[in-house]
Amino acid sequence: MRGTVRSGNIKTRIGIGLVVAGFLLPLLGLIVPFLGFSSGVSATLIGFFMIGGPEIFIILGGALAGKEGVLLVKNRAKRFLGLPEGEYPASRSQYNLALFLMVLWLVSLTLPYYVPFIGQWIGSLTIKWYYFVLGDLVFVVAFLFLGGHQMIIKLGKLFTWEPWELPE
Repeated sequence: MRGTVRSGNIKTRIGIGLVVAGFLLPLLGLIVPFLGFSSGVSATLIGFFMIGGPEIFIILGGALAGKEGVLLVKNRAKRFLGLPEGEYPASRSQYNLALFLMVLWLVSLTLPYYVPFIGQWIGSLTIKWYYFVLGDLVFVVAFLFLGGHQMIIKLGKLFTWEPWELPE
């Protein structure tokens, strides 16, 4: 199924723009250190562009764009990545790779905070923290696209309340 957007629906267009901006904001965070701002302003802008801004833009954009707008953006991203459009099941190896990337993403997010040596090692590198944050964003996008529709459905069920049925 291919998503279409009527040309007159400004709310959907704004939503699609916000979703696209949410995925492009981390790229702006990469150029902030070269703009000559003070360290406080640079840290604030990088934090917004890498961490806070994308989430806000994607959530607001998804709410404004609606199902058709999100489907349109998803299909265009799949076409850009050379994947077939629409909802289709992932192969077993594709799904396992998505699970591996998800675990790697969770480890890369949590390990530096719980193992002091790793946090200090990353801090001593000449690579800045925001490159690691950008890498984490790439992992999220990769495992969502690789996992296919069933990965998105399973993640959606994590946030859906379902009543328990207790045995009698």
